[in-house]
Parts: sequence; structure tokens; C-alpha cells
Amino acid sequence: MKIIQTVMLELITMMNRREILKGFIGGFCFFPFLEEADASSISLIKRIRYSSNEERTRIVLDCTGKVIKRNIEPFLKGKTLWIKLKNVRANKIVKSLKSPLVSEVKVIPINKHVVKVKLVMKEPHKYKIFALKPYRGKPFRIVVDVFPDFIVTNCRLKTNKKRIVVIDPGHGGKDPGAVWPIRSKYPRIREKDITLSIALRVRRILKRYSDIKVIMTRTKDVYVPLLKRAEIAAKSCADAFVSIHADSMPHYPNWNGVTVFKASPALFAKAQITAKEVAKKVRICNDIMCWSISPLLLNMSTTITFVESSKLAEKIVNNLKAHVNDDLVNGIRDMKRNIVVLKTPGRPAVLVETGFLTNPLDRKRLVQNWYQEEIARGIAKGIRDYVSSLNQTAFVM
Repeated sequence: MKIIQTVMLELITMMNRREILKGFIGGFCFFPFLEEADASSISLIKRIRYSSNEERTRIVLDCTGKVIKRNIEPFLKGKTLWIKLKNVRANKIVKSLKSPLVSEVKVIPINKHVVKVKLVMKEPHKYKIFALKPYRGKPFRIVVDVFPDFIVTNCRLKTNKKRIVVIDPGHGGKDPGAVWPIRSKYPRIREKDITLSIALRVRRILKRYSDIKVIMTRTKDVYVPLLKRAEIAAKSCADAFVSIHADSMPHYPNWNGVTVFKASPALFAKAQITAKEVAKKVRICNDIMCWSISPLLLNMSTTITFVESSKLAEKIVNNLKAHVNDDLVNGIRDMKRNIVVLKTPGRPAVLVETGFLTNPLDRKRLVQNWYQEEIARGIAKGIRDYVSSLNQTAFVM
């Protein structure tokens, strides 16, 4: 019996040696062992976390180990951002987000070594992907930041001549703008009410013209972020963007009158730097054509915007003088502050300060219906004169 057992053991040993030898020759014998060794180095996605505010939505994937940069492959398709992760494992995870930018994130396992992350945006937005090393008890993290910056817009020339004008009543909702009395908790006069009233009057006047389509950034007392206002202009391929405000200068109570602002050359120079980062997928339009922004065309687009904004400002100022006392119209000024709505490449844009709440006479006029109507008529007629001067333009399809 012992002899039989010994013979059988030797036969098994010889078979194992043959299999091992075949493995060395064929190059596959140690694959199971390698797979087991690699499994410990493959990172596992444990959970999804996120935070969101008006400036950014951040999605965080907590991982058990490091994921190198070349194993992260993003691809934006329409409103969906796909991120392929190699040498990563995960169970299926689905998370709905309460975010103005992103509605849902899904972690989808493909196989033992590949995972896809599906990030569904409400609109195609600028995004950034990076990794964070373990720190103070926090694991290795893959971070996706989504920003409410310029989006994809599809526009091209149409044979009809309908012009698109965006009217932007400043402030709104939780942002009252300038108030009187200053710093009052319950002010009698609020800029957001004046701007909305004038803007609605401008819309009413412009709707009389069949060749003009008016788009409002808000039609009631709601808060609209500045980038959202610029986004509305970008998506609509607006021929003109007019933002309406009322000024406040507590230290200069004698300052009064209506001022039309356009972006200064310095502000456009800053806009170029920003646009290079965010405008790869933005399409801009001028009176001749639409094109995707590239660094080579960026100077052209900002030059067009600066020139056309100057023309729009001039038309509005001339017509304000015809409807309001000349002494109350201060003319055109360059806006040097970083005003988002004035620096969108390809969008002729101006900001109209309709008066000063800190000036007693202006304040009295700004709350009067007759004065708001005359201001609105001047703005509307200026816009009408500007868009009438265009021969061709781009339209939303």
C-alpha cells in the first residue's frame, strides 16, 4: 500500500513539474498569481461625495489606492461627461445631486480592471479633473470640478433677419442692489425693482418690431447668477446684450444722470486670458459668420465685441438724449471693473446706469412711471437703431 502511495505521489509531482515547465515555455503559468498580486494594487472606489454652490459643483470619488494620471480618460459627449478609469474596481453606485450644474453621477464597473464614471450635467459646462493624495485620514481621491462657465451653443446663419436682443434687469431676489435709505434693513427703494420695471418697458416697446426677438434674463423678482446671465446671451447668440442698473455713490451725492458703460480694452484683455481656458467648445457669432473659438480667432472675436459694443452704446446714448434732458445723460464710459456680462467674446454688450439712488433728484425721478418710460424708450430706440444697422447676423437654429 505504501509503495502505491509513493508511486502516485511521484506521478503527481512529475505532472506538476511538467505543468510548471509548460508554463515557463508558454508564458502563462504565473498569470493567476500575477492577477492576485495586481488585485491588491488595483484601487477600489468606495463612495461618491459632492458639494455644490453657485461657483462650482465638486464631485469626489473616495478610493482605496492611487490612480495615476494616464489611467484617467475623460470624454465629453453633449451634456454627459464620461470618465474611464483603468486599474480601478468598483460596485455600481448611483447618486442624484442637488446641484444647479449636475443632476446625477454613476459609477459603472466594466470589468475587474476598468470602471466608467457617468456624470450627467444639466448643460455642457467647463470641468476639471484632478487627484488628491491621502491627507489627515482622508483617502486618495479623484475630484471632478464642474464650473458654470461658457457652454456649447449651436448657431449659424439663417436667411431671415430676426434679431435677438437680451435684456438683463440687474440684481433680483436675494440681491437687492443699491437701496435707499442706504444700509436699511427695510429700504423704501430697491435697485432690483427699478431695473425690472424699466427692462419690462423696454421689452414691451421692442416687441412692436417683428424683426426683433427679446429674451429676458429675468421677468420677476428672482436671483440670477452673473455667469447664468452671460450664458443666456451665449446660448441665444444675441445680437445685443443690454444690462440695466441704477447707481449708488454715498460719498458723492451730487453725482447724477444716466451713464452707458461698455467694457474697457483692459477688461477685454483679461477676458482673453479666461476665454483661452473655457472657450474651446464655445461658438461665437458676428455679423458674418459663427465659428468655434480658437486662440487664433480670439483676438478677432474680442475686437469685434469691443467695436460693436461701442456702436451699441453710441446708439443708446443718442436716443437717451432725445428722450431725456441732455444734462441728465453723461455719455459713454469704459467699465474697468471685472463685469462678467460685458466681456463675453462675440456679444456686443453694454450696461446702462439709469441714475443715482444717492442723488435726491435722480432718486425722485427713478421711482416715477413717466421717467422710467422715457428711459425705456431711449434704450429701446437705441437698440432698434443698432440692430437695424446690421446686414447679416447669426441665429439660433
